[in-house]
Amino acid sequence: MTEFLDFEFSSSEEIALVLAQRLKSLRVQKEIAQADMAQRMGVSRSTLNTLENTGKGSVISWIKLVQCLGQEGQLQQLFKPVTASIADMVKQQQPARRRVTRKRLRPVVKP
Repeated sequence: MTEFLDFEFSSSEEIALVLAQRLKSLRVQKEIAQADMAQRMGVSRSTLNTLENTGKGSVISWIKLVQCLGQEGQLQQLFKPVTASIADMVKQQQPARRRVTRKRLRPVVKP
């Protein structure tokens, strides 16, 4: 396993594979058979096998696997907006822009 892969210099396929391998190792460490894990996730064993060995799967399948392994707490910090400056803090506090629908003008009818 490529445990120390630097994600900043890796392809999306490499990152997915490393994460899948980590989850597979965790499943094996917990002594859960692949068929049992697939059943807990509500997916086929072949779906889980593909996810673990290639890193390919739906986001929902990934989340189900993480939840079944009791690791959902690690998802909490993913993709949170980073506040790097006071200007960023001000932007985050401003209400989101809302669009207003335009009133359509009725066509002018000439006599």
